[in-house]
Amino acid sequence: MRFLAAMAVAGCVALGAQSASAQTDDSRFYINLSGAFEPGSQTYSDDGTFRLYDETGRLSVSSEVSSGAVLDVAVGGRVSGNFTFGLGFHRTSGSDVATVSGNAPHPIFFGRPRTFSKDLEALTRTEQALHISVGYLVSVGEKLDLHVTAGPSQFRFNQQVPVSVTITETSGTFAAVQATVATASRKRNVWGGHVGADLSYPVFESGAAVFRLGAYLRYAAASSEFRVVSNSVTTKLGGVQLGAGVRVRF
Repeated sequence: MRFLAAMAVAGCVALGAQSASAQTDDSRFYINLSGAFEPGSQTYSDDGTFRLYDETGRLSVSSEVSSGAVLDVAVGGRVSGNFTFGLGFHRTSGSDVATVSGNAPHPIFFGRPRTFSKDLEALTRTEQALHISVGYLVSVGEKLDLHVTAGPSQFRFNQQVPVSVTITETSGTFAAVQATVATASRKRNVWGGHVGADLSYPVFESGAAVFRLGAYLRYAAASSEFRVVSNSVTTKLGGVQLGAGVRVRF
């Protein structure tokens, strides 16, 4: 959070020094509607045990989680001069594959486990965040506006994970098994922070409303944990977001 605050303060000071006399239009409030992309991925893994035929079986889970498209909405207004206050919301979801593997004890012979492996597709992960933003709005040239924002963010995520297996014998020779994997949803709410910049250009006016096209770069992030089979793993929420959309000033 101190890193985010330092970036925001440095950005506002630099903009103020370069454009001390520049003023934006007379609009008081803003609405931003954007689509964005959040690049990057991360992995998680866990190991556990289960009981079968009075013996201990082994279970391992591994998966790679990637972000999808981002829907972003923000509203706010000026509070003093070119300083602004606003609320934002973004949501992203993705679908990933997890590999579940392990050893299943033999029903007759002790210490002679059978191996199994199965890929689970379409395990969903959703992230959504509420951003509380303090910003500074400044003109860059004759028509371009730059809006720098920063503040705390509350993240909520829902991760579907494999949690256990049920073993079924596939033949009378007990040479192989079929694994049926159970899943569960892990949900958490955590606080993080964000800092970003939005550059926009006016394209249309209707009465008191000014419609602009804009593009933004934002870093919004937090960290949390969720339980898989036997242990909790750390996950990163958010990241760098690149987006564009419509801005309405009135």
